[in-house]
Amino acid sequence: MRPTIPELREWNTHRVSEAGAVAESAAATLDNAMDGVIRALDATSGWCGESRCAADLTVARERGNVHEIRNILNRIADEAEDAGADLTHARELVLRLVDAALAGGFVVTDLGEVVRVDMSKETDAQALEVAIMRALEVVGQLDDDHGARLERLAGELAATRTGQPVPRFSNGHNVNPDEVVATLRSMTAVERRELWSRMAADDRRRVMHADPQTIGNLDGVDFDTRADANEINIRNALTEERQAGRAAGPRAAVLEEFAKRSPDGTAERRFIAFDNTAEGRFIEMVGGLGSGTRNATVYVPGTRSSMNRSAESYGVAQDLAQRTGGPVFVYLDGDLPQKVGFEGLPDAVGRGAVAGLLGIGSGLGESIDDSAVETGFARDMAPRLVGFGAALDAELAQRAPEATTTFIGFSYGGSVVGSAEQLGLRADRVVYASSAGTGVFDGPWRNPNPEVERYSLTAPGDPIQYVQSVPGNPHGSDPDTAAGVVRMDTGFTGPDANGHRTLIEGTSSHGSYWHDPNSDAFRNIVRVINGDEPTPYVERAPDRPTDPYAEGLLDIVVEGGKQIIRDGLGPLGDLLDGDIDLPGPIPDIPLRLPW
Repeated sequence: MRPTIPELREWNTHRVSEAGAVAESAAATLDNAMDGVIRALDATSGWCGESRCAADLTVARERGNVHEIRNILNRIADEAEDAGADLTHARELVLRLVDAALAGGFVVTDLGEVVRVDMSKETDAQALEVAIMRALEVVGQLDDDHGARLERLAGELAATRTGQPVPRFSNGHNVNPDEVVATLRSMTAVERRELWSRMAADDRRRVMHADPQTIGNLDGVDFDTRADANEINIRNALTEERQAGRAAGPRAAVLEEFAKRSPDGTAERRFIAFDNTAEGRFIEMVGGLGSGTRNATVYVPGTRSSMNRSAESYGVAQDLAQRTGGPVFVYLDGDLPQKVGFEGLPDAVGRGAVAGLLGIGSGLGESIDDSAVETGFARDMAPRLVGFGAALDAELAQRAPEATTTFIGFSYGGSVVGSAEQLGLRADRVVYASSAGTGVFDGPWRNPNPEVERYSLTAPGDPIQYVQSVPGNPHGSDPDTAAGVVRMDTGFTGPDANGHRTLIEGTSSHGSYWHDPNSDAFRNIVRVINGDEPTPYVERAPDRPTDPYAEGLLDIVVEGGKQIIRDGLGPLGDLLDGDIDLPGPIPDIPLRLPW
């Protein structure tokens, strides 16, 4: 129902957001109290017998109920904060329009009708009235929608005291939520989606509130439910950080950003997967997904990407979503390497040529451990990416059946995407952007789509060129020369204030185009996602300069690379150019790296 203008002026929408903060505080207090009970019980090691068994059973039974109440309170907190933000924005828009009409000499009725005083302004009056009426309609709809959701959540909270009806399967059997979760876990994604779709909406919410951590990360559960579950998971994780004394830490700061709305305040952030592990795992959907969606993109970032460093990937996804009109999924549902692989070499190289040669083996071994050189990260992430691709296809089939999918693997992420293709990832288009390779597994790509379009994007002088060309590269072939892959032009940067454009090349070209939506490289990626023809590669500089070190290669692969350049590059150079350089006319010794 549309409010009147006087009613709208009396609204204090900020109180709704304040109520959300109260609900969040109550959830944290309840969670902390339950933890206190468990700690106290654990501390009574000398207490045994029937009374202790009864206490253990009671706490175990009540713990699930307490967590369900906590989860509903967190949903109320999230909904109230969203309602406050939406209604504040919509109310201010209506009042700005009304005040502008009044300042222009018009009369505005309580219902939003605009009355002309000057006959010559009839057209202006009609336009203002249409705008005010539409804005009032939005306010009324938002009020109804948020109010209905808050009322439903309040009912579910009350039902935790009086007893909620247990979920009912289509065969008529009643089961408790934990049993439903266990059943869902045991199913394939296809079976899970079929069962989940047959459950009543109230039953699905009850199961989600009982175990949001599981439901928020299950392929086969619809994306809206997964996102709702992960709102709870994020708030619970933030509470854990605060209770552990890490409220001022980097993870808490990231979780606070995750729980907020988008920077422009127009939408809440939506996560299709979330797990508060050491590096953090998540899949974030940036942009909307609806019946008119024409494309969806999955972006897999590269080395050093993690939850704590997710702001850069979020910015990339925002730019892509804005220019393609479809959702972009930042895929970090797994651990990526947090170092390139040469960080431990400076000390060995800095000892001088002889000492460096003697120490290079042990230095290299330490450096590549858990680094981007290793393939284990791609082997671990690729199967899950295949599963998420299938879940995305199923979601699009229901909500946007005409939409196409594009998977983009950047740097190490390219190895993940290529490996997923080897395992059967289905995609309409694939982009290997500054990719480490085409996949770590043996055998060809097995994308079920026979008409998949594949593209690569690597700038001249990009340090990844040396990885791509290393004999026996563990991450697969060079995507720029792989059969069936079209190499796109990286071209020039977007114009600066003076209209000047610079060739994208050298060390910085490895990822600079992601931060330059007006660059030729970024525009080509957008063309691929939109189904348009990208511009093919034009050679303007050599891919691998004859003197790579002068181009600053090690600035990206070794922190403190300038010091290495000064103190001796021979041993590291041998690792990169494939042989051991010997003086004078003595032939170089061919070197094959131990992978």
